[in-house]
Amino acid sequence: MLFVTLHGGKPQTDPHRNNVHAHDKDGNRITSSVLRDSGEILLDELRGIHLVGKYLYVVNGNRKENSVLCYEGAGTQYKLLSTFVSSRSCKGIEHPFDITFDDAGYCYVSSQDTNIVTRLMISADGTSATPAPQAPALLASGTFYPGTFVASSVGNLGSTTTPVKSPAGLEYAGSGKNKHSVRGVVWANNALHVADEPAGRIKVYDKNGKFLCQSNAVESPAHMVVWKGSLYVSAGNAVLTAKLPSSAGDFTLAPIEGVKVEKACGMAFTKSGHFYIASRGENIILKFDSDFKPMKFECKLADNPEFLLHV
Repeated sequence: MLFVTLHGGKPQTDPHRNNVHAHDKDGNRITSSVLRDSGEILLDELRGIHLVGKYLYVVNGNRKENSVLCYEGAGTQYKLLSTFVSSRSCKGIEHPFDITFDDAGYCYVSSQDTNIVTRLMISADGTSATPAPQAPALLASGTFYPGTFVASSVGNLGSTTTPVKSPAGLEYAGSGKNKHSVRGVVWANNALHVADEPAGRIKVYDKNGKFLCQSNAVESPAHMVVWKGSLYVSAGNAVLTAKLPSSAGDFTLAPIEGVKVEKACGMAFTKSGHFYIASRGENIILKFDSDFKPMKFECKLADNPEFLLHV
């Protein structure tokens, strides 16, 4: 089964576009409302989704909430359990995009408006999180948002913070309504991988937030997933991949031959290696076998897709 978040917006007129949709292995939509709640929290512009045991963590990226929500359930029914973290409990989480977890009790949230990655300490029961100490790699005398793990190279986004020069700091490009900032995050090989969209690179940081290495320059990297030791990145109209190095060092992303997707975004692998990739240009999801050969999969969506999760 495949979970999908959509671009959303205007939940008062079309709430189903602001929920998690579920599709079966043939692409048929099972439900447009995986998330069940009492309505006290506005679901709007859902982004990253991550399943850990019975808990489903969902990024709620609208201006009123700016939160990660924790749901509990199974199958296609998940009930709201708690607000895992929000801009009220952790300043700096503004317009969150993605979330990832390490194996040491931390999670990491990327925020587009502040252009940072925040590290959080997870509660013992997994239902809440608080800002972790500032990353040791950052200047101790600097001014940063609580829990900052990867800082921005621009220091005037929201509160004034200490800018960190690129490549360690995340690049930012903003003109009018068009703003380009940090995107996806994924923890792999004991390091955090971050999609720096304006820089056109995937940047890698160790457990202390120290910049280690980066990819070659590619077009608009956004989403990432790791499968069998390789990193996969949606960028422009392509899916790029690179074998993760065993030790830190710059690496080269190369396009997967035959996989062409108009405005590629969310990705997911099945246990057998089948590959799903969403298209924001056509509002569809494509399916490929473990050799990246196209498979029949009729999956038309009601809105621009964002993230995918295979469960």
